[in-house]
Amino acid sequence: MFQIAIYGKGGIGKSTMTANISYILSSEGRKVTQIGCDPKHDSTRLLLGGRTQNTVLDYLRKTPKENRKLEDVVFEGSAGVRCIEAGGPEPGVGCAGRGILTMFDFLDSENLDEKGTDYRIYDVLGDVVCGGFAVPLRKGYADAVYIVTSGEFMSLYAANNILKGLLNYDDGRPRVGGLILNSRGMTGEEEYVRNFADGVGLPIVSVVPRDPLFADSEASGFTVAEAYPDSEAAESLHKIAKDIVMKSSNPEMLRNPHPLSDDAMDMVAKGLSISGCSSLEYRRVRNPVNDCWSLKSCAGMGAVAYSKMVQGVHTIVHGPTSCAYMMCYSTDLWTGFRDFHGDGRPVCQKVSCTALDDSSSVFGGIPQLRRLIRKRAELDDECIVVISMCVPGIIGDNIVDLCSEESKNLGIRIIPIPVDGIGAGSASNGIRSVVLKLSELADHVDEKDSSLINIMGEYRTSTNHMSVLDESVVELLEEAGFRLNTVFPGFCDLEGIRRMGRAKYAVRSYDERNNRITCEMVCNSLGIELMCNPLPRGMREIEAWMAEVSELTGRNLSDVIIKMRSEYERSLAAIRSRTEGKTAIVVTRPSSDYSWLFEILEDLGIRVLRSRQTTYNRWLMGQPACDDKTPYTSDLTSADAEELSPDIVLSDSQTDVSLRTRHWRILTPSPGMRGIIDWAERLGRAFYAPEMEMWR
Repeated sequence: MFQIAIYGKGGIGKSTMTANISYILSSEGRKVTQIGCDPKHDSTRLLLGGRTQNTVLDYLRKTPKENRKLEDVVFEGSAGVRCIEAGGPEPGVGCAGRGILTMFDFLDSENLDEKGTDYRIYDVLGDVVCGGFAVPLRKGYADAVYIVTSGEFMSLYAANNILKGLLNYDDGRPRVGGLILNSRGMTGEEEYVRNFADGVGLPIVSVVPRDPLFADSEASGFTVAEAYPDSEAAESLHKIAKDIVMKSSNPEMLRNPHPLSDDAMDMVAKGLSISGCSSLEYRRVRNPVNDCWSLKSCAGMGAVAYSKMVQGVHTIVHGPTSCAYMMCYSTDLWTGFRDFHGDGRPVCQKVSCTALDDSSSVFGGIPQLRRLIRKRAELDDECIVVISMCVPGIIGDNIVDLCSEESKNLGIRIIPIPVDGIGAGSASNGIRSVVLKLSELADHVDEKDSSLINIMGEYRTSTNHMSVLDESVVELLEEAGFRLNTVFPGFCDLEGIRRMGRAKYAVRSYDERNNRITCEMVCNSLGIELMCNPLPRGMREIEAWMAEVSELTGRNLSDVIIKMRSEYERSLAAIRSRTEGKTAIVVTRPSSDYSWLFEILEDLGIRVLRSRQTTYNRWLMGQPACDDKTPYTSDLTSADAEELSPDIVLSDSQTDVSLRTRHWRILTPSPGMRGIIDWAERLGRAFYAPEMEMWR
């Protein structure tokens, strides 16, 4: 079987050419199958007496898998040509390119190749701008490619893009049959196209005249080759069929793609000769940096992580089940033992998923989302957040308009977060999107209460930041003269968000660039003063934080600072008897600030022999967190530990637990005095443990 793909600009006459070629080849005794790869599903119309046929995608959408048969989508046309139409979604809905992939999967599963075909011809939409429509160029579906063009520049521009697409899928074998000039009757048209053909090194297989017989035959539902077999138009089409037969027997006559550069195409547009201008040939360029680039996590993941923390909010993941599974598995153990359905049952306690599948990517996922929103409304959800993944972004699902419509119909608050998975970038961008949207629920209050403070940016499921809602934080705020208003977004409900605007001040739970930017945006919108320093960890940070509170509020906290410093030194003096003169190796992550750690080690009399940043997080490798006085290395092995013989290894990486020495995992202390003292006491007790029994 020899497979041919007919490409060209939309409206250039591909379907007319393809139907005529199929009829000619079949009427000469060959077995031909024509497959229309256009959502308009009109490729085979002229072979079926002007009728349109049932499409593969409509058939797959309506027919259960166990009842599907190839015969239901294959129609016999003129001269015995077997006709198949892919079809597509409704205009503006879903992804027609993905539909092409779905059709090919179905045809392969039904063993279309076993039906005995000499020639299979694909009529493919437009130029190669979508991976779905490039399927005939991939996976061995096209042995030869013919491009239909005219003397209009945009048709030549499309032809050049098709050659670029072919170059991207180049497997080393020549596959370009040539150009088909479907004339528009323009002056100098053939010379204009031949200039381009010479530049790309392709023959013009046939010049099809502009002939009223095409319109006459098509109005009757026939091909020109059938209705007017002795006409000049039919003769030009026979040339194409003859060329296909010749090159199917002699594939060495096919050409490799050599598209032109933008400069060369500009010369074509101006009618300038490009013969011999080899420097103007298009070259495919690979950027090794971009090819190796990696995204740690998607915006959808960040958005889900933060939205599901708020009490009273139910999160809908609009995407495949696998997305919801990965976003909930780490924080909800039941997720690992459940099946998921798009019927309103949550993936975890507070997250549901529309469970989009292959059919959704073709026909759109809005119906599934609408059903799930209404199901959740029946379960009395007060507020629903809808977060879109990659598939809805690709197929163009408009979740914003749907959420607005359903919010009015159902009388509940439905908040769309159209981050489209990786469409908005990394997790931090998704976090920012959902935090800013949720903050819009806050009441705007003109008279702020200076005794109230919000804790912003708290992420209670983080493994590297202990909860801020404990005794240590409460004591810190009370010492500074504050009452806690709300913690946003972690540990709060909808009422907590609404009252957020009452507080005059806000403080970040931890220091990180994206967290700082997001908190600043929220506070600016609500007229809240955001402190420069985050909640402090370590005595020096506590003193700096208290000094900033004094400057902001006018409160005299000098006595408080003296009292806290005295308590800190007294508490560490009791621990120092166990730690004085000890040595340590420190392994940290590059994404966090560990100044508090090295401060406590110094105050406990523990000498750091060597420190490094773990390569556990390869996306965030940066500069060492320790000071310049501490020796730094990028790797730590058992040999290092044996060489230095430290009393303890402090590590923020699970990869170092196999070291044959006393090991203690670093956990960031809670903010405030009680947090760092508790941390120091636990470290002191660690030296009582046997070296090889630290796991207990």
